[in-house]
Amino acid sequence: MNSLQKAILIPPSSHFLKTLANYFLSKHSLTDPYILKVWCVFPTKRSSLFFQHYLKEKAINKGIETGIFPRIFSFEEFITNLYVLLSPEPYPQIPDILRIFIFLEALEIKKGKDFIFSNCEKNFFWGLKFLEVFEEFEKEGKIPQNLIYPPEELPLQAKELFEEIKEIYSIYHSLLEKKKVSYHSYRLKNVASLLSIENSNYKTILEKIKEIWFIGFAGLRGTEAEILKFFKILSQEGIIKSFFIFSSNFEIPSILKNTLFQLGLEPEFLDASFYEKKIKEPKIYFYRISEPHTQIKQAIKLISEEKIESPDKIVIILPDSINLFPLLYALNDLKNIFHEINITLQYPLTKFPLNTLLILVIKAQKEKNYQGYSSYDYLRILKHPYLRITKLEIGISFEKIVQNIENFLRKKGYLRITPKEIETQIEEILAEKLSEQNRVQEFTEICKNFLKKIHQLFFKNWEDIKKPFQVSQNIKEVLLFLKPVLEEIEKKEDPDWQSILLRNYLYILENKIYPIFEDENYLNLEKFPKELLLDILEYLLRQEKVSFEGDPLKGLQIMGFLETRLLSFEKVIILDVNEGILPPASEFNPLLTDEIKTIFGIPTYKNELSDYYFDTLIHSAEENHLFYLLVEKGKTQEFKEPSRFIHKLKWELEKRQQKIEEKSESPDLIILQKIDGIPKNKEIKEALINFLGQKNIIRNEKEYISRYFFETYLSCGAKFYFKYILKLKESEKIGLESTDIGNFVHNFFENYFKPYLGKSFKFKSIYDEEKIKNEFESLWNEYEFYRKMDALSHFFSKKIALESINRYFKYLIEMENANKLKETQVLGIEKVLKTFLNFEINEKEKIILNLMGKIDYLIKRKEGITKFLILDYKSNPYTNTYPKLAQEILNFKLPERFDQYSIYEVALAFGDKLSNFQLMFYFYLFYKSDLFNALKKSCIEKSETYSINAGFITPSYFEKPEKFLFNVKLKDFPKIYNYFENKFPKLIKWILYHILESDKFYFTYNENFCKYCEYKEPCKNYKYFLK
Repeated sequence: MNSLQKAILIPPSSHFLKTLANYFLSKHSLTDPYILKVWCVFPTKRSSLFFQHYLKEKAINKGIETGIFPRIFSFEEFITNLYVLLSPEPYPQIPDILRIFIFLEALEIKKGKDFIFSNCEKNFFWGLKFLEVFEEFEKEGKIPQNLIYPPEELPLQAKELFEEIKEIYSIYHSLLEKKKVSYHSYRLKNVASLLSIENSNYKTILEKIKEIWFIGFAGLRGTEAEILKFFKILSQEGIIKSFFIFSSNFEIPSILKNTLFQLGLEPEFLDASFYEKKIKEPKIYFYRISEPHTQIKQAIKLISEEKIESPDKIVIILPDSINLFPLLYALNDLKNIFHEINITLQYPLTKFPLNTLLILVIKAQKEKNYQGYSSYDYLRILKHPYLRITKLEIGISFEKIVQNIENFLRKKGYLRITPKEIETQIEEILAEKLSEQNRVQEFTEICKNFLKKIHQLFFKNWEDIKKPFQVSQNIKEVLLFLKPVLEEIEKKEDPDWQSILLRNYLYILENKIYPIFEDENYLNLEKFPKELLLDILEYLLRQEKVSFEGDPLKGLQIMGFLETRLLSFEKVIILDVNEGILPPASEFNPLLTDEIKTIFGIPTYKNELSDYYFDTLIHSAEENHLFYLLVEKGKTQEFKEPSRFIHKLKWELEKRQQKIEEKSESPDLIILQKIDGIPKNKEIKEALINFLGQKNIIRNEKEYISRYFFETYLSCGAKFYFKYILKLKESEKIGLESTDIGNFVHNFFENYFKPYLGKSFKFKSIYDEEKIKNEFESLWNEYEFYRKMDALSHFFSKKIALESINRYFKYLIEMENANKLKETQVLGIEKVLKTFLNFEINEKEKIILNLMGKIDYLIKRKEGITKFLILDYKSNPYTNTYPKLAQEILNFKLPERFDQYSIYEVALAFGDKLSNFQLMFYFYLFYKSDLFNALKKSCIEKSETYSINAGFITPSYFEKPEKFLFNVKLKDFPKIYNYFENKFPKLIKWILYHILESDKFYFTYNENFCKYCEYKEPCKNYKYFLK
């Protein structure tokens, strides 16, 4: 029985590739022509480049300036070479995305056109997933078999395809042969089938290969193992020589044991005389950080004093490529130290500004409907940085025009817009800008033409896509338009990484994306809809990556995790050693669950390979610096926990009773007492006095103080500060504002009751359902609600609003029929009431405050007695009054302090959302008005008993649409009038004194006020600033 061939194991801590070079050179001379027929195969391109570098280095050290080197390949290059050598007719390799159309064609043959075209987008999605399934079979050298009972959790469409997967794959494979195209796993399977002793084709490679070295493989797939075993057989037959070299610590990991068993090899560690350096345990340092930027700052500190003379000195590993830009900008400050920076990783296109613009264009097209584009999508395109900085021929930046368009859309509240509408309303949009121009007509035309160009390039061209070539044509036209902006980035004297990445991005467009839509041999899509073409483009823009190859090998190395395989460094710095990032999580394919893989006999690797790569990386370095983010779960931050690798390393150190070297790195923070408000300084207090008014000067109408001034301060001092001191404007949102329906109903009642203003009437005599419906329809259309809501919301909102109005009328008619309501007179609609209040700031300064309020409805009712009712409409049916609190406040004693708790105490006295304060403020204005004095006089003359009350009309609360502030007997009203005569003015003054005297603008006592607050972001930022 033949003994097993030896597998040579090299400890990573010996410097794997240099040790390998020592062993290789012990067997070969770099001056012997035989070496040209020695092939060395590595799992990655990077490891092959480093090996070649070390051979050159060692040759120079031996005085060999011009040596001959073996043929060195990555595994993918190796398979490509074998495929070309062995295949009678090698087929060119096509981009992965083009395989989807071959798959769809196979589906059409098997399932029929109806199946394909009933849902092109779904078939595109499932097609991509099934191609991954096909690859898995090809890597294992298997033919897929029909799955009679697919897992229940799979969607119906996926189940149908699994039930006939054998036939679909057979057709797909035939189409590949017919079209004469290939791809990596197809070639892998073909090479494995062509390499056999029985097949004499293999003899063609013997002229090229006399000796082969397979270096650093683990976790081999079925076809990969077959290929390696074939060369082992040739070696056993004495036809060629073969070497199998592996990286392993002295305790061989399970995944490597499985690989050795798979290949039929017996492990043996290389003699220590070949080791480049002595074996020793690496130093490991852990850094626990609380926010991402700290790790980059600390990583830079670790290398700032280093002198890098060789490419294996220092590596910074980025498991998450998102940190590439921040790292490069941080390194920019050290460019006098690091003249050479070598990047080897895959950087996703999704991070490029130009890419985000194209994805926004696609999104706008996908979400466009008969009403036009989403206003949000439209604005996001116009506000993209590349468009914002473009200039019109008159020198104005496009950003200024975009601001006007955004203001116009917010004012209108349109959820959707068409480019044509914007163009036709350009004069209204530019009204503010036109007032600044001398040549108005010329300015308008220039802006309109520029906007038309933008609309054509970013909207209309994409609406009219009928053929694939139009997709690449549209992108080229966009790039032509943006050429001045892109050239500005490119022509910098000291090009930054943005310009380098831009060049890479343009290269990918030119070489990987345009050909997809322009090569008619592969993509004949006349029969596919525009939506599918956009799906393809979006897929490419999201999936393609810029590959930084890191050649030549110089300076500081920046790498992705998988690119470090078999490499050794003196100092390894790994960022983001967090669960979910390291080990890297592969994209989930619902068709390749562990259950499905087990059914088909496909191996299921969890994290064994990542564990092996990480372990060898750590042991290959002299010192390791591992950064991980630790963030507890909170309201605003995502939970982050250390990677399992961190836990494993700490456990191993503890097991060996070694000290764990760990630092906790946090941003420099000063611990302060609890932040309870925004401090008031002398300047702010002076501004407040100026706001309230100058001494002995009566304000003009626009400076009147309304209830909102007081309510804002009572609800949240910080909001008051942003609104009245900093004068930050509330941003209008696009779409339906919370007040829009309320304003509509106000308007409706105002129009309906206007003919009866000042007249007495009964509701049953003026109620006309048909008239209400017609006037409602007319006004509803005037408000353009159909453009401010989605169709379903519009339908229900309209129905509820109309029903609420009718129900309110019927409620009042029922009161009349029950003789509870005898007669009604409308005294005012949207009635403005004003009064003055003397306010003494101090002994020397006095001002006159002008208080004002607009009352929705002022009603006089006969209900046995005469009632004067101050009514405010509320669209929310659950808006309430608090009669009990209203009663209690009559005896409320104002606090003597002007601090945080005193303002909270006063605010709480007015109930939820301060609803009682609004009604009491209006009550006071009416009570002090000339109108009431005249009405009171009339009642006294007629010996009529009267009362005043304030309340809310909530028509959508059908059971009780009127809710009043005071629910007391007639005899108790004099006490109420006395309160408004004497105590309420004191309350107003107390609030003003608190505004002027307290130390801070205190944050709200009720966090519910924050939910929809328009100042939420500045408030959050200010709190952070105060800390």
